[in-house]
Amino acid sequence: MRGRGWRHRALGVAGATLVLAALGAGTAGASVAGRARPSVTPIIECSLARGSRTQTLYGYDNTGPAVTLGVGPANRFSPGPADRGQPQTFQRGTRVNVFSLDAAGPVTWTLGNGRVRAPGPSCQSTPTDSALARWGPIGAIVIVTAVLGTLLFWRSRRYRTAAA
Repeated sequence: MRGRGWRHRALGVAGATLVLAALGAGTAGASVAGRARPSVTPIIECSLARGSRTQTLYGYDNTGPAVTLGVGPANRFSPGPADRGQPQTFQRGTRVNVFSLDAAGPVTWTLGNGRVRAPGPSCQSTPTDSALARWGPIGAIVIVTAVLGTLLFWRSRRYRTAAA
């Protein structure tokens, strides 16, 4: 029984390693200097009016590989300043609660081939940046590791109980 339990743990570790490697492969960033514009589009989740200012919560959708877009023609706000704290690295997929912006008037975020103009739809509550949303692949690794560790623990415990 002891050898069999060791093999099962080794298979679990190998499986966890493959999952982590697959997650890491999807996060490799690519620069887009000198290439066609990426397939990244901005998203306005909602806006909240506060007197003469508006706080807007933004996200993005990237249907291509991860890209880095520095502040410039493909990643800017107008009217200026062009850099208002927006991200410059865009992972694949739809990302929500990426950042918020407090502005005195309407602003337009140009990202890749898309543009959105704030203010957007009204928020149901006060928008805040989500610290968990920024975890991305790290959060996935933590969750996968916790689930696999728990499964392996209970499986090895069951084998020890059956052997006794």
